[in-house]
Amino acid sequence: MIENHAFDRAHLFVADAETAVAWHGLVPGLRVLFGSARLDGEKHIAAPRGQYGATIFRGKPPSDSDHTAAFQVVERVFMAFGDALPHEDVMGRDGHRLRSKHANDQDLAVSRDTQNPDENRFEITTCEHEPVREWFRAKNRAHTQ
Repeated sequence: MIENHAFDRAHLFVADAETAVAWHGLVPGLRVLFGSARLDGEKHIAAPRGQYGATIFRGKPPSDSDHTAAFQVVERVFMAFGDALPHEDVMGRDGHRLRSKHANDQDLAVSRDTQNPDENRFEITTCEHEPVREWFRAKNRAHTQ
């Protein structure tokens, strides 16, 4: 659903690796790295340009840390992602479907908090906040008319 602009990496813990690979292909646009498809229970996934993004492990995450992975996108991708919401496969951190109006404005960036089906957390962020703020204002005006 989105085109990644920048991402470092994350370790994700899931119940089913194949289901997780499918979700991560749909929502943050990651693909399995060549060669890791043969690994048993562990998959390395990457952004479309090939840079390593995450390792998917079978099992529960350790309880001693925050499991948020952040994706940086350009404003047009952030807005297109918002236009596609709500979507049946995109849940907010509260477990309910993420909606277009759900976003966090942190002055220098705007982000949306989501989670995959195994409750690993994701943040989709853009630092091009002014165009996104105007997009939100226009959407709000359209909803009130």
